[in-house]
Amino acid sequence: MSHETPVLEAETRTKLGSRYAIRLREAGRLPAVVYGHKQGPVHVSIDTRSFNDIADSSAHLIEVKVDGTPEPCLIKAIQYDHLDRHPVHVDLARVNLDEAVEIELDVEFTGEAVGLKESGAMLDVPHNSVVVSCKANNIPDKLEHDIAELAVGAAVHASDLSLPQGVELVTEGELMLAHIVVQAAVADAGDTAEGGEPEVIGGDKGNDA
Repeated sequence: MSHETPVLEAETRTKLGSRYAIRLREAGRLPAVVYGHKQGPVHVSIDTRSFNDIADSSAHLIEVKVDGTPEPCLIKAIQYDHLDRHPVHVDLARVNLDEAVEIELDVEFTGEAVGLKESGAMLDVPHNSVVVSCKANNIPDKLEHDIAELAVGAAVHASDLSLPQGVELVTEGELMLAHIVVQAAVADAGDTAEGGEPEVIGGDKGNDA
């Protein structure tokens, strides 16, 4: 369950635009906006290192002190640079701690799936997150699911997740999160039918994209 709510100091900013945003980032600060709850948006700057520490901790709910005034907020969106490595802008949404919010959480698969012992078997993870609904002060850092008993051909669906008390699934329960598949062996060229050509697995068929 969630840890102690981290605190992030923020300073209002009146100079907007890319030129000033670049100057902020060069000074070790991130441009951000605090919005929501029928209040106007407030443009702020936050310390880059402090924010990165919070983001690395998987925290979702934070207390943002805008010029000393605390406001509970969700980290709603993080915009990264063109290399997708460093944050360049952050959206912070005001919340009431007792209200229900919808939020996307990562799913961490634990254990060594028994199906992976089969030759050529691999774990395929089409989706590694789900959307849940819970009170803002009851948001889990992440969700875990043990796949030790997962066999070849078996799958984990969103509805299989064990959710903490007070947390409800919003994502469709039928959504497949992970399953064990066996890589198809490529046929030996010498085994192809006379006059035929070997089939290319996953090859282009009619240019379907």
